[in-house]
Amino acid sequence: MLQKALMISLCLLLLTGCWSRRELNELLIVLGVAVDWEDGEYLVSFQVVNPSEISAQQRGGDRPPGTLYQGRGKTMFEAARFLTAEAPRKVYIGHLQIFIIGEKLARMGISSFLDNTLRDNEARMDFNVVVAKGTKAEDILKIFTPMEKLPTQNMLRSLQTSERSWAPTVSVTMDDIIDILSEDGRELALTGIQVIGNQQLAEKKQNVETFLPSSHFRYTGIAAFKDDKLIGWLNEKESKGFTDITNKLDSTSVELLCSGNLYMGIEITSSDSHIVMKMKDGMPEAHIYFQTEANVVDRSCKDVDLSDPAAIETLEHRVEKVMKSNAEASVKRAKSLKSDIFGLGSTVERQHPALWKKLQYNWDEDGFQMLKLHYHIKVHIRKIGTIGNSTMK
Repeated sequence: MLQKALMISLCLLLLTGCWSRRELNELLIVLGVAVDWEDGEYLVSFQVVNPSEISAQQRGGDRPPGTLYQGRGKTMFEAARFLTAEAPRKVYIGHLQIFIIGEKLARMGISSFLDNTLRDNEARMDFNVVVAKGTKAEDILKIFTPMEKLPTQNMLRSLQTSERSWAPTVSVTMDDIIDILSEDGRELALTGIQVIGNQQLAEKKQNVETFLPSSHFRYTGIAAFKDDKLIGWLNEKESKGFTDITNKLDSTSVELLCSGNLYMGIEITSSDSHIVMKMKDGMPEAHIYFQTEANVVDRSCKDVDLSDPAAIETLEHRVEKVMKSNAEASVKRAKSLKSDIFGLGSTVERQHPALWKKLQYNWDEDGFQMLKLHYHIKVHIRKIGTIGNSTMK
């Protein structure tokens, strides 16, 4: 009998409930974080949800769907605790979607303040990280956006859609950043975001009360890092080359000039690439192989006969030249920045580990600069649409 009572007592100790629980009405749910550097301190902005304004049962309020709380401090932790002087609840970042880094801070280095986020046991590492281009990170979180009530949700979905359908953007999570910054022979690259239009108008509710918003955000360019510091930007052409080489291209468009300043529209529907390091005279040479599928989506050039296999083959070769030109422009820019954002050094390490031990110490300055790249691009145009050669005059 005594043994049974003891067993029951032990079981009761295991059923003490959620001792560390926190109710929703005690938390500020953070969806977006922006970090800037001002006056020798971190300025951290937290965009939190206003539950009553996004609730399905309560709509049409006068308050914005979210609130921005800001804190300052010598460390990220101090800045987060600073805002408790005005925030009515404790912030919770377990649902964080977007993390925006100000360009000024990115040029100083990102490892030190990311360390605080990595140590937070409430934070999941699947949120996306972008860099505010030419503006403060806090300004991005102040924008009223159409379609989605919360700017962070709009930004997240736009980034995911853009990555799938428009080559010059890449979706990079905190998990990815940890891997890249911990890896030899590879540098970090993040997508840029900026405000288009008037910032003051973007922060007013009237911004989304017209068919064409006065101001909006746009993902533009790719930020190239050296170690953990931003050192330069890739333009649209160079960014397309980057996504091609790093096998991040899913779908994009290619325009081919023809007679009369008209263009043929080609849609890239899928593309796979891989890198093979081949040895020549004791040094590696990168051979990059592309397998690309495409469709014809716009035939403004009436002199191109889509029923002729030779014309299709010509279009394929022209698309290959465009892809090669983008890749070459991207590599040229990266070499000028001395930043191997493609992970070519990492490929050397995997495929030729003994050689990498000799090259790793000055890879960006020497090995990467001298590395020769060969492009093997094969484009297949699979479809030309449902009408072939248009019958319109």
